Amino acid sequence: MTILARRFILICLVVAIFAMLLAAAVANSDRGDWISASRFCSPADGPNCLLVRQ
Repeated sequence: MTILARRFILICLVVAIFAMLLAAAVANSDRGDWISASRFCSPADGPNCLLVRQ
């Protein structure tokens, strides 16, 4: 029974780590558009320039 509990915990940890890595990859893929949009905005354009995605 102890071996099954250890295997279950190990599998849960691997799945949790994979889910965190996947969530980080999805979050960073969307972030690239904001960085590229900020390069085209000047201070004279104001804060609304960043709301328009290129």
